[in-house]
Amino acid sequence: MRQWRIWWPMVLVLLLASATRLNQLDTRSLWEDEGWTLVLAQGPTVSDVVQRMAVDQHPPLYFVLIHLWRDIAGDTEFALRMLSVLTGIIAVAGIYQLGRQLFHPMTGLMAALFLALSDHHIDLSQDVRHYAQLTTLIILSTWYYFRLVQSPNPSRATRFGYVLTSSALLYSHYLGGFVLICQALHMVITVRPLKRLWWDFFHFGAICTAFLPWLPIVIRQNQVRWETPLYYLNALPNNHQTYVMVRDALIGKQYGLTLALLALGLVWITYPRNQTRVRWQPLSPTLFTVGWLASYIFMTAYLNERNQFLTIRNFIVVTPAIALLVGHGLANLQPSVRAFMVSVLCVVALTSVDTRQLKPPWREVVQTVTDYHNPDEPILMDIWVGDFPARYYIQRQMGTSTPWLSIRESIDNYGEDIYGYLFNYLASQDAFWLIYWKTDPVDQAFYSGVFRESGFQRTAAIPTAHAGDQIYAYRFDQIPDTPLARFGDWFILHKATLRYESNNAIIQLIWGVTERPPLDYSVSVFALDANGNLLTNQDDSRLIRLNPTSTWEAEELIFDERKLAITESQASEIGVKVYYYQTPTEPLAAWCNEVLCQWPVIGE
Repeated sequence: MRQWRIWWPMVLVLLLASATRLNQLDTRSLWEDEGWTLVLAQGPTVSDVVQRMAVDQHPPLYFVLIHLWRDIAGDTEFALRMLSVLTGIIAVAGIYQLGRQLFHPMTGLMAALFLALSDHHIDLSQDVRHYAQLTTLIILSTWYYFRLVQSPNPSRATRFGYVLTSSALLYSHYLGGFVLICQALHMVITVRPLKRLWWDFFHFGAICTAFLPWLPIVIRQNQVRWETPLYYLNALPNNHQTYVMVRDALIGKQYGLTLALLALGLVWITYPRNQTRVRWQPLSPTLFTVGWLASYIFMTAYLNERNQFLTIRNFIVVTPAIALLVGHGLANLQPSVRAFMVSVLCVVALTSVDTRQLKPPWREVVQTVTDYHNPDEPILMDIWVGDFPARYYIQRQMGTSTPWLSIRESIDNYGEDIYGYLFNYLASQDAFWLIYWKTDPVDQAFYSGVFRESGFQRTAAIPTAHAGDQIYAYRFDQIPDTPLARFGDWFILHKATLRYESNNAIIQLIWGVTERPPLDYSVSVFALDANGNLLTNQDDSRLIRLNPTSTWEAEELIFDERKLAITESQASEIGVKVYYYQTPTEPLAAWCNEVLCQWPVIGE
């Protein structure tokens, strides 16, 4: 086949792979594992990252690379995920070369198209994790392996490339070792004479030697993983629901079509003189690819019964094998039939989603706090390992100096002394926020008694919806014994604070009622100049609209915030009124310190 007839479609495939992986790259928030990646990869030096990885469960290569990448590209979600995007695109280019090496140039092209459209590979190519890198190195290592064993006199570049990519594979993810074992078994079965076999095995010795310094750390990591699995409780059981998710991720919801093409990829079909000939050749690459796919699936199901480690993303190990067999199946079709099938696969893949990880909206949750957060107010988090991405958004949205506290980490660090630690931590605070995501109500949390003993009361509960559940941003305040003002028969203004920021006056109010008001009243915050003229005002706010006054209950505290577009030098007086919208000129009577007043003054 002429080169140009492959190269221009391959360019289109790479453009397609780029588009699918860049599409909505920063739409979803970072999830827990991505946040953990950033914690592990933080500096200040590469040596620090490697030492930190020694107590984790993964090898260090990707985390070193993302540490260096972050310094160069920045730390936005888009920039952080671009490393995986680029690695994923390289995988699409690499599997073309692998398919060409094993079977036929058309096999490589079709395999590249399948991988470019694979939702599983797309999803992991948009993740700040090492799975896209794992896929790429599996493909490159296997490509170099077949160049090594199929050439009677492999070049120095091939030998060096095989050792380098295979060593990098082991230092990227330990599951890469499974593919190397498959290569070793294939070598034992197929490479002859024995003299050549021993020489080829020399390269495995070089790979093992390169990995040897990390081997004691691997042993220690696995002891931690199974004896104290603190962060490893995300494996799935062997059941029908798991298998359905794995099936959709690997071969798509149109699995009947994909399986048919995969089965067709087990043979090689030619059409000389209008005759169809089916052959088992090339047998060796086919057996390797099938063994790679089948043995990993059986091994995972078997070992998962004893120590659960099955996750959907770990099946990316066999995605290249599936792409090769499907690509070979498409290459076996006559050109007109192949063009039709490619059109069907493209339309289905681009108009539907087979698998996509549901990531909690940590960016939106933290933004809720950011909207109403005062400088120096600490942010507590009881969201399990969700505090990893949450702290990333706290630093990006509020600044690196913003204080935060992980309840989970505090329990690990202080054990039974956690109560005293929290009590001392809150002793100097006037208000704080708590991001909370658990089944039990926050009032039943073990630390709720510490909050009450410290004099804090809950003043806000702002939910963010996620997967039919709610993630809450709670605010807790110290409430003065004497209220600032009363309005009418129901409303109590317990507390008010004022600060100026970016040409805005920010007023925060804490309300209460003696009993539920019968109507939805409006709260007006206004600013007057030195002559008593109105400068600006705001009637109601997003918080009041979400929680209208007719829903307020006695003993409940309500947090409210307003922003008035004035500077400190412009405003002479800032006051508050409460009125009903049908009689705006007749606000409720106000009492300041139990004395009738025109309105309470927040700041002068």
